Amino acid sequence: MVEPRLVRDETPVEFFREQLAKAMEHQRVATSAFTEYYLVNLLAACVRGEAPPAGQPGYDETPLALLYVRALQASRAERARLLRTMGDNALFVSGFFADSLSLRLADLDYYRAMGGHAYARLSQEQLLPHGPSVFSELAQRFAEFADVFSEVSEASRLTSNHSVLRLYEKWVATGSRRAAVLLAERGIAPVAGQAGKPS
Repeated sequence: MVEPRLVRDETPVEFFREQLAKAMEHQRVATSAFTEYYLVNLLAACVRGEAPPAGQPGYDETPLALLYVRALQASRAERARLLRTMGDNALFVSGFFADSLSLRLADLDYYRAMGGHAYARLSQEQLLPHGPSVFSELAQRFAEFADVFSEVSEASRLTSNHSVLRLYEKWVATGSRRAAVLLAERGIAPVAGQAGKPS
């Protein structure tokens, strides 16, 4: 009998491809191969800490709204870099660290709105070779993909401590379909009239 291995020998890209596929299947989210490839590589890059040196716009504490203004005033190439950085950071943070945003001045809605605007602008200007369709889809379905990232985040943790109250607060604040499903799995049926932005 072969013993199961405790440590799996796979790259971050392979790991996140598998986790993303599971989360998308669980949430019944389908997308193009190009968008899925982009999301897998975004997850792998963020977890590996691949980023320009500290202090560069987009990787410091610059508010997303100010970064957006800088991007609009920048040269074509710099605008593409800043908009993509802004969208990617907003998607990763609003998916992987959504719970921590409830205690900050800039909440989940802010990150989702700003990230969606950044991707939408990229798709309109066709500034990057990935083609406008990937960024257009990321813009239009930002909240869905953030929910998928949330599930990947939860599955990636060694221990998972779900707070029903935080989950309910997230549903009230965003109307997230995923939050509603998770609440229902715990025996709580949120009523649409209770949420500020029901799905």
